[in-house]
Amino acid sequence: MGIATGITGCQRSQVPAQSAAVQEIAWREGDVDDALAEAKESGKPILLYWGAKWCPPCNQLKSTLFKDAAFITQTRSFVPVYLDGDTTGAQHWGERFGIRGYPTIIVLRADGSEITRLSAAGRLPEVLRLAAGRTTSIDALFAKAENPATLSPDDWQLLAAFDWQNDPRHFSDHARAVALLSRLAETAPEGPVKRRFALLALAIGAEKGTDGKYILTQVQQTQVAQVLPAILATPAEVIVNRQELSYWVPALVAALPDHAQRQTLGASLIKALDGVYADNSLPLPDRLETVNADILLDKAGMKKVSKTVLTKVRARAAWADRTAKDPMVRQSIISNAADLLHEAGDNAGARKLLEGELKRSASPYYYMLELASLSEDEKDAKGAIAWARKGYEASEGQATRVQWAIEYSETVMRQAPADKAAVEASAQAVIDALGQNTGGYYQRTRVKVDAWGKLVRGWSDAHDGSAVLTRLNAKMAYVCTRQGEEAARCRDWAQTA
Repeated sequence: MGIATGITGCQRSQVPAQSAAVQEIAWREGDVDDALAEAKESGKPILLYWGAKWCPPCNQLKSTLFKDAAFITQTRSFVPVYLDGDTTGAQHWGERFGIRGYPTIIVLRADGSEITRLSAAGRLPEVLRLAAGRTTSIDALFAKAENPATLSPDDWQLLAAFDWQNDPRHFSDHARAVALLSRLAETAPEGPVKRRFALLALAIGAEKGTDGKYILTQVQQTQVAQVLPAILATPAEVIVNRQELSYWVPALVAALPDHAQRQTLGASLIKALDGVYADNSLPLPDRLETVNADILLDKAGMKKVSKTVLTKVRARAAWADRTAKDPMVRQSIISNAADLLHEAGDNAGARKLLEGELKRSASPYYYMLELASLSEDEKDAKGAIAWARKGYEASEGQATRVQWAIEYSETVMRQAPADKAAVEASAQAVIDALGQNTGGYYQRTRVKVDAWGKLVRGWSDAHDGSAVLTRLNAKMAYVCTRQGEEAARCRDWAQTA
């Protein structure tokens, strides 16, 4: 987990203004109904992009792929629509399409049914090429995948690029996703696609113990030993699987019982990812995040990183700070650099980087939550609360303000649970933000408010907060009356709080 553990995924964001001579994607901003109507008339599928102004990977997309002339040309075969999570109605659409995190990219048929979805940009041009002429929905493709022998080469490619961890409609049951991935790994054609499914099945399906570390079966140990060397030996496969290799695979390697095997595979993994870092054709954030594997492998053995790894992380963070000039590029990478410094044990370096970004960023409130988390990690309760409050007060966008208010309230409950007045005041901030939210009690907003409500009730039980809870309950009940068709679900929280 990173510094801003409360932020899951990522002022209304627009494609940067460019001169008439420069191409740009013809986004329909927020108007999904209009996009659906145009898709029916034109016969084109819809390219739906769900993002937020403050979201680092969203800014990575906007500063790289969305400016690429070849990709812009490719989008002309689609009806492109951009949904900023803070615009009116966006959360309702997020509910309809089962979107959980920023960014998410979904390709839709004209009837609104889904063809596929992604959260990473790396394979998007390839996926759009495959999806442009398809009429098969993702539901039909999943049904077809139950009998893998019927899958075409294009089917395999779409499934390999699919965002398996961001589809709550189809895979709210984690076991179903693991079972399907395992079946696909067993039956996929030999080669890169087969190895990718094997890697996904391991990364998503391996069980974790109470300490959060993977516990691999003998079969899984054998699979890691067989699949990983083949992927690491092929630079093209390393690039395709770079996110899994940077974030998931180090824990799999660390879970291997044989010390020599761990050392050999770990060294091969670092060498392969250093090659990704050195690849100037890749986006800066993708190159930076590769050092995460060094941290995870080092901490798995020693609980903290060595001086060698710390020096490497500091050098990579300084490189990111020095290289990222464009404001949008900085928004996509600086928080990652700070997070890596924090994970490597350099809180002072992380804090310096974040504080230096407050005046130059268009979304400083994002960094304020990270500074709150750093203060909390350093046992500075007052500092954590102060930064969380500043983050909420500076936040922009209706859905974002609800989320940041929740972060503020939860910080107070963790850091000053005995201060009932502070707990009530921060909880009131959530209710105020929800009352100002005309986007409705949908998707991310509802999920986050419901989870926050459980924490408030838990705080009340542990700290004799029934009187506070009663007052909050009354105020929440009033706000719920303004949530339209979602008023009943909102009142469930109020009535049971």
